[in-house]
Amino acid sequence: MISDSTTRYGSVTRIFHWLMALGLAWMLLTAVARFINEDAAFTEAVFAYHSQVGFTILWLAVLRVIWALVQSANRPKSDFAVKIGHFCLYALMIAVPLLALLRSIGSGRGFTYWGVWPIFERTGEKIEWMTALGNALHGNLGWLLFAIIIGHIFFAIKHSLAPSDEKVLSRMW
Repeated sequence: MISDSTTRYGSVTRIFHWLMALGLAWMLLTAVARFINEDAAFTEAVFAYHSQVGFTILWLAVLRVIWALVQSANRPKSDFAVKIGHFCLYALMIAVPLLALLRSIGSGRGFTYWGVWPIFERTGEKIEWMTALGNALHGNLGWLLFAIIIGHIFFAIKHSLAPSDEKVLSRMW
């Protein structure tokens, strides 16, 4: 089943979910590695792909939001707290990579996606407000996103284990 239903998420939603889960797990690994030791060989090796995976998460998040809007009438019902939590997840999955992209543009470095597609050309021209905004918010909102994801995982497991609750994990498997 490609589309969502009132009892289960469809294959498109599940593919988006798990691709983004993998991408976000990678981002957490790279962020933690950089936090622990920015100069370590391991950190340099994994962090080399941080911006590429982040940009992939950005376009997957945009596609996921579009798909969620298209499927909104079909999706399993959820309470207000769940809707607010998902809204925050979606907003941060878009805002965090956008802030990094803004910082990259402001630094004059440009951005090339996977070394093939130039998204923004290198100009060498610095735009202070872009780098300042990116520096101030990208990392902090990234850590907030990871905290909300941990809450998301916790509540999904909690509601799946409770005898009276719906088995929410089975909707995404």
